[in-house]
Amino acid sequence: MSGFFRWRWLACVLVCGLLSVRNVEAKMVMGIADGQDYQLVTTFCFTFPPPGAPGAPGVPAPNGHIHSQTIVSSNGHKFLVLNVSDLQRGLSCEELVKRAKVIEPLSEKTREVIAYDLTLNVEPSMNRQNIAAVIARCGQPVNAEYIVEFTNPGGSWEEHFACSDQGLLQIYLWFAVGAGVLGAFAATAQRVLHRRQAHNDVSALFFAGTAFFVARIWLFTVHLLVYSRNGMGLGMLLFVAQYLDFLSNTMGMLVLMAMVHGVYVTRPCVPPGSGERQVLMQVVGAFTATYLLSTLMCGFKFDALLSPFGVLRGAASWPYLIARAWTGVFCFNRGIKLAATDEAQQKKPYILRFSILALGWLVIIPVIVLCAGEDSWNEAALVMDLANFLMFGIVLHDFWPSRFGTLFSCMKPTERMHPYSEFGLSD
Repeated sequence: MSGFFRWRWLACVLVCGLLSVRNVEAKMVMGIADGQDYQLVTTFCFTFPPPGAPGAPGVPAPNGHIHSQTIVSSNGHKFLVLNVSDLQRGLSCEELVKRAKVIEPLSEKTREVIAYDLTLNVEPSMNRQNIAAVIARCGQPVNAEYIVEFTNPGGSWEEHFACSDQGLLQIYLWFAVGAGVLGAFAATAQRVLHRRQAHNDVSALFFAGTAFFVARIWLFTVHLLVYSRNGMGLGMLLFVAQYLDFLSNTMGMLVLMAMVHGVYVTRPCVPPGSGERQVLMQVVGAFTATYLLSTLMCGFKFDALLSPFGVLRGAASWPYLIARAWTGVFCFNRGIKLAATDEAQQKKPYILRFSILALGWLVIIPVIVLCAGEDSWNEAALVMDLANFLMFGIVLHDFWPSRFGTLFSCMKPTERMHPYSEFGLSD
């Protein structure tokens, strides 16, 4: 790699290190409460620095703040602050009002549209307690517009966003550096193979998928940086990142599917019209359709601002998670069967490695999503993207120009790639 690239990635590392110590102060949500007799605005977990910061002993920790701007056109509304546990218990509106830590009436005697601007102090005694902001109108449907901002006093590079979101920005700043390194090596390999005119359909899919993966990491990191400034991020950028996650994962799946079927490794292609090809198309179709549906549902979920994947922890993603796990098992079984055949003995180590990689990569994501909770989503995102880095890194190792010809030794003859075309002997 040239000296320019080395200095560029060193500069990226230094920038990430500097950005990692910046304070992130607030989260902002806006929307319309309309429907039931109460509606959750959002949840948040304040984190306070210890009292008596270095250099200022005895100085009390600063308060956090909840700033609410609400517009209502009817009487009876209340702005509540309560524990998330009370909300999760499914209590009635009246019970939530009784258990609320803060109750701010949003009522006027007139029938005119009224705007309220409230600022509530949050004391350090609420440190690391999950609270919920709720607009309630017990016995009647709520009808209000709101902008709510949570100001977290923070204090160190770990104290940003809610408790469950701590560390996410720092993780993806370093992931952005790792994605840049992966992208640089992939671009180098792609250029060498292009000069040699050695590319095939499988390698083209892989390098395109790698490019989409790198772009997704970078776009989500930019979204997080903007989110740290305004508490909202860039919604369109987030959706593009989630769609790129769909593209990169789908292309990665297609590459592994081709490898476990021996395409260009032990045979030129899967025979057209065969039962094997029909089953293959059904598996690929189920994976792609369910993943696209899951990604689109993520785009319509306004409170999932910190999810870099086209996956939800909900029913909308269950078909995709099932299809993905099924695809992993299918790839593993198909690879094991191919490795047992006589014509695949020379390439058996490759086929077994790709079979195990497909099983691990495709199955681990559904397991992580199903096991992750609200408080462990950061750790889940870390493991999921580490799995993506590992998959693309391992495949890039086997697709490296010095190993490419050994792996892909059963190419489909064409006029462009016929072995005797340079002598004018091709048909």
